[in-house]
Amino acid sequence: MQLEVAKLEDTAALAEFYKSFPVRGLVEMKIDRNGDFFAPYDIQAEQHLTYVLKEDEKLEGMASFIVRDVLLNNEVRPVAFGRDLRISNNRRAILEWSQHFLPVMEEVFHTFGCKHLFSILSMGEVQALNAFVRPRTLKRKLPNYFLYRRFNMVSIHGRLPWASNPLPHLKIRHGNQSNVDALIYYVVQKSRDKDLATTWDAHSFWDKLDRWNGLKLEDFIIAFDKDDNIVGCTAPWSSGGLQDFIPMQYSLKAHNFRQFLKFGKMLGWTRTLTKPYSRLKVEASLNFKYLNFLHAENGDIFEALLWKAFDDAKENEFLVYNQQRSEYIYRRPRTWISAKMPFGVYLLQPPERPLPDFLHPSNERSIEIEPFFAL
Repeated sequence: MQLEVAKLEDTAALAEFYKSFPVRGLVEMKIDRNGDFFAPYDIQAEQHLTYVLKEDEKLEGMASFIVRDVLLNNEVRPVAFGRDLRISNNRRAILEWSQHFLPVMEEVFHTFGCKHLFSILSMGEVQALNAFVRPRTLKRKLPNYFLYRRFNMVSIHGRLPWASNPLPHLKIRHGNQSNVDALIYYVVQKSRDKDLATTWDAHSFWDKLDRWNGLKLEDFIIAFDKDDNIVGCTAPWSSGGLQDFIPMQYSLKAHNFRQFLKFGKMLGWTRTLTKPYSRLKVEASLNFKYLNFLHAENGDIFEALLWKAFDDAKENEFLVYNQQRSEYIYRRPRTWISAKMPFGVYLLQPPERPLPDFLHPSNERSIEIEPFFAL
């Protein structure tokens, strides 16, 4: 087998190979990148690298690494994020990749001048957790996984009939040239309190926005107080056509939730989930919007932003955002119909390397993980 760096001309083959691996959980899904495998990486960072494992020109495995500048311990430094590891059931491919893992890590560190590698794992994917995180023997040299932070990916599907906007008279406007400077200042000040944040000044804000295909300044929803000071913001965005999530089959729990949403829609409470492929025999994607750049001063302002984003979304769209467990103001409002999926952010370390300072239990800083980059 040969391990090599993927090229641009491999994008269609990689997208097809990637789509063939269902994501397991309460909902079994396939991820369709519509033939352009590298498109989500181009949004996340300028520097990324994908390794492919081939046998007689047939893809047997792949793994990607995205390198981006982030705030970590109050310093801007490059870090790598491991994404989209997919290995076929070929036992030889599994053994080959385990031998390449550490050398590939070191090559990424050397090539991009970074010292740390993070990965995001769904806490519901038991097989992945058992394969990567559990203690292992020293027969094979593999990186150690250290849990850095936990967060929930929250999906908002509707409102109960007695729900009320806590701040109905809050001034909410869309982003424009007259408020962009204040918006940048607010986002930067909120981001500086978080590790792995990617916005620390005006240049990093515009760089992030320029790379983000389809997200514009006018998409920002901004909340103002009576003195016209910004007290909250978010930027709803859909990845439709860029990265689609196709439900193949719902578990019993997820099926019951989908049936409840169908009933709630008849009463005007909820928005439904897409029928699974096992029913339609048609690949139809889930319809949702990510709430990016999400910041608020308190829970009432956050819920008022939810009202605006939910009302602006299409009738078949629901909302998705990330909430770290320590960020209480972003907890799911009780009068909304919602669900959550737990995720973990792990630091991958070579066995001999000492642990970094930011992994110390005394570090309780929140992290920034945009929901689009967690999947």
